[in-house]
Amino acid sequence: MRLWESASHIFPYSLEQVVAVFWDRYPNSKAQHILSEDVIERKIDGNQIRTKKLIVKKGATFLKAAPRWMTRLTSIQVMPTLEESVYDRATRTLTTYTRNISCTSLFNMHERCVYKPVIFEVILRQRLFVCILKVSKAENQRDQQWTIQPRTNLERAVWVNVNYGRIDALIERVLVISFRKSVKRTVIGLTEKLEE
Repeated sequence: MRLWESASHIFPYSLEQVVAVFWDRYPNSKAQHILSEDVIERKIDGNQIRTKKLIVKKGATFLKAAPRWMTRLTSIQVMPTLEESVYDRATRTLTTYTRNISCTSLFNMHERCVYKPVIFEVILRQRLFVCILKVSKAENQRDQQWTIQPRTNLERAVWVNVNYGRIDALIERVLVISFRKSVKRTVIGLTEKLEE
């Protein structure tokens, strides 16, 4: 099994904006491989909104990176995936779990994404504000208004497990490399929807 964790990505939008767009992110120009997206279940449980979606993709773009002689992987035409998300309004986090639900005898890919507001920026700006006030207090007694731009942090990890005999590790490495490339398109697609 191979684990890959991406570097954090920061969206210049509030968590609430990201969550609203997340549930309505398809279609977008970077996700033309999505054939359908269907909500299977959505329920409110206290402060949490739990959603299960079936997302059907055309083939699996990351599987196309596998060598052609691995016809069991490269011949996949449709890839259904299950996406489970939990938006916790109390902790202000959106956590998603996505996994393939077909071809599991050949491979398993499990992705976890955690979206949460960027807190450290507020603390740094408050400290900076105090320092500036001390310096400028003698020069300028008027009130200063500061606006703190909300931001959302995305942390992503994927686990890949391949059942293909002796070359499992090699195929896992190829799939992770290909997945890393697709993550860039995913972020661009979500940003595109946020900008609408």
